[in-house]
Amino acid sequence: MLYERSEDYRPLFWLQGYPVYVNTLVVCLNILGFVATALAVSVLGLGVIDWISLSGYRALHGEIWRLVTYITFEPTPPNALAFIFAMGFLFNFGRQVEEFVGRKVYAQLYIALVIIPSILFCFVGLVWPQEPYLGGYGTIFGVFVAFATIYPGVQINIWFVNLTAKWWVYVLLAALSVAYVAYHDLIGLGGLWCDAAIGYGGMRLIGAGRGMTWLTDWLEERRTERLARERNFKIVQERKATESIDAILEKISKHGVGSLDAKERAALERARTNLLKRDQR
Repeated sequence: MLYERSEDYRPLFWLQGYPVYVNTLVVCLNILGFVATALAVSVLGLGVIDWISLSGYRALHGEIWRLVTYITFEPTPPNALAFIFAMGFLFNFGRQVEEFVGRKVYAQLYIALVIIPSILFCFVGLVWPQEPYLGGYGTIFGVFVAFATIYPGVQINIWFVNLTAKWWVYVLLAALSVAYVAYHDLIGLGGLWCDAAIGYGGMRLIGAGRGMTWLTDWLEERRTERLARERNFKIVQERKATESIDAILEKISKHGVGSLDAKERAALERARTNLLKRDQR
C-alpha cells in the first residue's frame, strides 16, 4: 500500500454492508447540499442563495447556520462542472488524509477548515462590511494542502500535467488567487489562504512532513536557557550562603558563639538544618 494508515481509520458506520467513513459522509453531505440548493432555487428562487450565504452581520445576530452553509456551491451550470471536479478532489485526497490521521483528527480538520474562516470573516465584517459569500473551494483546497503536507513528493497527474503534490499546491493557490483578485473577491481570497494555512499547519502540528521542528527546536532552546538561568541562580545563592556561613564560623573562632547576633544565629541554624537533611538523603 502506498499510503500509511492510522489505527483510528475506521468506518463511522456500515450501510447495507458498505463502510461509511468520515470523508465519505462529507462528500455525500456536499452532494446533498448542492442538489437540495438547486431544487430550492428552482422552486423558491434566488433568495435561497442569500439565505445560506455567509453574512458576518447576520451570523453575529443569530443566523449561525451561515457559518456552515456558506460552503455550498452555487447551482449554476459552470459551477456544476467545478463541483464535480471538487468532489473528485475531496473524495480522493480527503480519503488519503483520513487514512493517515484517522477519523477523529480528520473530522476536527474539516470542521476547522469550515468554521475558522467563517468566524474570522464575521469579525472582519464588523469593521469592514463585505458582500455575502458562498462557495466551498477553500475548504476542499485546505484538504488537498493537508494531503500535500503529508505526501509532498507524490506525483499527481491533472489535466495531463504531472507534478508533485507540493507543486500542485503552488500552482492551484496561484491560479485561484489570481481569479479571486480579478473578481475583487477578497473574502474568497482570504478564505482560500486561511484554509491553506489550516491544512498545512494542522498536519505539521501532528508531525506530518517534517513536523513543527522549528517550533519544537525554539521551545527546547527556551527551556534549556531557563534551566541554565535557574541553575546559575541556585549556584550563586549557594555560594552566597556558603560565604555567609564561613564568615560566621570565622567570627565564632575569634570571639566565641556569644558574639553572634540573632540574624547570624538564625543563618547558622538554617545551615545546620540543611546539612542534616542532606545527610539523611
